[in-house]
Amino acid sequence: MIKWHWQLLVENCTGCGICRDVCNENAIKMSRKMAYPQPIIGKCEGCMDCVNECPFEAIKVTNNAKLVFEDT
Repeated sequence: MIKWHWQLLVENCTGCGICRDVCNENAIKMSRKMAYPQPIIGKCEGCMDCVNECPFEAIKVTNNAKLVFEDT
């Protein structure tokens, strides 16, 4: 079983919530009281929708601690 994780690059994140909105697995938690989104451990399926839709390049997705995608 592949375990996927996402990492937020806080310096790029504006807290817009697009990542949460596009996540079909509900793997991203964010509320009006939160400045930044947070991962829900074990829910990420590695679809990369959050990475592809983030206009600020604020998310990295990894599997088993290996970097899968990173915009540079």
